[in-house]
Amino acid sequence: MKILNSQKIGNGNSNIIILHGFLGMGDNWRSFAKKLDGVKFKINLVDQRNHGKSFWHESMSYEEMAEDLFLFCNSQNIDKLILIGHSMGGKTAMKFSLLFPERVEKLIVVDIAPKVYLPDFDHIMEGYNHLNLDSFKNRSEIDNLYKTFVKENFLRSFLMKNIYRDKDRKFRLRINLKVLEKKILEIGSFDHKGLIFDKPTFFIKGSKSEYILNSDQYLMKKIFPKYTLHEIHNAGHWVQYDCPEIFEKIIKSII
Repeated sequence: MKILNSQKIGNGNSNIIILHGFLGMGDNWRSFAKKLDGVKFKINLVDQRNHGKSFWHESMSYEEMAEDLFLFCNSQNIDKLILIGHSMGGKTAMKFSLLFPERVEKLIVVDIAPKVYLPDFDHIMEGYNHLNLDSFKNRSEIDNLYKTFVKENFLRSFLMKNIYRDKDRKFRLRINLKVLEKKILEIGSFDHKGLIFDKPTFFIKGSKSEYILNSDQYLMKKIFPKYTLHEIHNAGHWVQYDCPEIFEKIIKSII
């Protein structure tokens, strides 16, 4: 039985679990988690399978990722939790809430809807595949090559966090690139299988993002009848980075 890797922040009695998005890791949420009440909450920043320091596996279904989280909760004696998920992590969070509703007190889904998306990560994956990591002396050399594929500085910096030095000081990828490429359509999918999560659910969307559309609200209400939608102006898909203070304020008001 393999247990997901996580970082813990705070020593409170109430549990929060935060799930990162595609090509991310729990550590992406560290600075945000430190802004929450560490006396009241224990915040777990979890690496999902094939990401961060968690185990690699040949499959990437949301049902399996929800079961990964269930095993993690059991290993940490977490019986009740507030669950926050961004993008791919939001889909895992929704699936977990549908399968194990007794565990979740509140569900917070950041800029993703319970529907199928056609992923558009070709340039990102192509960039990773062009990196012969053994040939680089330093990170700036890697960055110079990768910027020909990903020009946006913020996104490239985010993606470069998946590159680390191993014990022999050689550059390596934290993500299981081959599996993530192979399962990209599955990661874009979502099937609620007629299940309903009838507890407080909060969707947070960026006004500049097209991940949650007005037309998605019918489906959101059908699956999550007690949902509320918060829209943050001037924010894109990475709401938590684009407007951190407003995002923090909303999360604190919810929890």
